[in-house]
Amino acid sequence: MTENSTKKWQDGAREETDKISKILYDLGFSLDEVQPHISGERFLMTKNKLVLVGKRNSDNSRVIIKSSDNPDGQREITNEKKARDILQTLSFTQETILFPKEIFFDKKDDYLFWMSEFIEQKKVFVEYSLEEQFFLILKALESQEAFHATTFEHLKSISSVFPTFYGREYFKEFEIFKESFAQNYPNPKIQKTLESALQIIKEHKKEIDTFCGYLAHTDFVPHNFRIKNRDIYMLDCSAVQFGNKYEGWARFLNYMVIHNPPLEKILVQYIKENRDSADYINLRLMRIYKIGFLLQYYSLSINKTSGNLKKLTEERINFWHQVLKSIVDNNQTDPKLIEDYKKERDQLRSVEEKERQREFAVA
Repeated sequence: MTENSTKKWQDGAREETDKISKILYDLGFSLDEVQPHISGERFLMTKNKLVLVGKRNSDNSRVIIKSSDNPDGQREITNEKKARDILQTLSFTQETILFPKEIFFDKKDDYLFWMSEFIEQKKVFVEYSLEEQFFLILKALESQEAFHATTFEHLKSISSVFPTFYGREYFKEFEIFKESFAQNYPNPKIQKTLESALQIIKEHKKEIDTFCGYLAHTDFVPHNFRIKNRDIYMLDCSAVQFGNKYEGWARFLNYMVIHNPPLEKILVQYIKENRDSADYINLRLMRIYKIGFLLQYYSLSINKTSGNLKKLTEERINFWHQVLKSIVDNNQTDPKLIEDYKKERDQLRSVEEKERQREFAVA
């Protein structure tokens, strides 16, 4: 987005929020003055629904509100609720995966509202000790691995709600990432790396298949979970699918390349030392796949940005290309590359975005 189109989006979001606020008042709820989920860079991700923070007026308890008057947005909210409802009925999730309590789900004045309790957390994930982070996230990721849809009955019960991925889907998706990137951000060096990455995924499609059929939150990073009493609560069920068991691991590890490299290193070492070589190969393949997704995402964002945000998007593309090269070559990412990128990122981020990031990160 250009500066004018960004301002237009922000003005539109503010106008819609004012409208929603009046409807919520009649339902007994009110919105917070500060709305982190529609500030900073969130406009790049927000499409047909809004995620808002508010409170229930009767007892001042805080709530998360997902709302939309758009058919696609309402469908997305409904599908996410359906996914969470099914997950809560699966016996293995009832004690191992926690969800915020649902408070309200209904339509009012053309808007669909889905409200859940706001999980208060005393500190963000990366503020815990390294040891605490390791055991917290290991428990959460292994809880997701506990369900493996191996029978026809399992697959029948989940296929109408959750996407299901096997080796062929991962390969086809990565092909799309590569072609989309080439169209939106032509760069011969990056294209060459993406081609090498695609060939690695193609060569290991059978290995990917053997680790598929598992529950995986494909965006399992600190802004999609919160911690209370040392329990992790899953927030965004729209990112849940049944696919390779290491896709959730891969997303988390790639995130920690920037936010906590020592944790990334320890988790990779854990897989190498405690699981089979095939597990490590699949983890590496999924990390490649998830970076392909990121590169496509940022290439699509280039034309929606301007000024410092455009420069930052280019820096992100260059950074993730280097990380991808490291993983393709089965090497550790250069710590200096990470530190240099973080310095540049912090200089280019807006004040609003820096404030929003404090909700789930200290770096």
